Amino acid sequence: MKRILSAAAAAALGLCLLTACGDDDGAKASGSGDYCKDLKTTKKQVDALNDGDFSDLKKTTDAMHELADEAPDEIADDWDTLLKGIDKLVAALKEAGLDDADMASLQSGQIPDGVDMDALQGLMEEIQGLSTPEFEKAGDAINKHAKDECDVDLQA
Repeated sequence: MKRILSAAAAAALGLCLLTACGDDDGAKASGSGDYCKDLKTTKKQVDALNDGDFSDLKKTTDAMHELADEAPDEIADDWDTLLKGIDKLVAALKEAGLDDADMASLQSGQIPDGVDMDALQGLMEEIQGLSTPEFEKAGDAINKHAKDECDVDLQA
């Protein structure tokens, strides 16, 4: 049970972050220069998470907050929706006693020492709570804008 819970938590967090950021190398002039450039950089960080490197989780979530600050008006509300969910996940990770280094252990199915199992189950509830039409719509809008305006395919 512990192994399943911990592996699911790590995988779901990576997938949640991927909703916002996914790979590409070009930026169109029609998107904000900084936003599009930063979007590509953050996508690379999220790709690293999906490859199992959780050592920069805080850095990645901080970069996503910067993207939200830079986001064009037409997707600013979508970024707010997405970040509310991600911030809840990060808070649940902290409450469970997990830090960036612990995420790799979780991904391999091992629960690090000092982790609060009740809080870890709360984390799973937070992850499940992100499966809402509003959250998915926000992710879809961000992905579409990234592709159309920045020539970045976040789901590649």
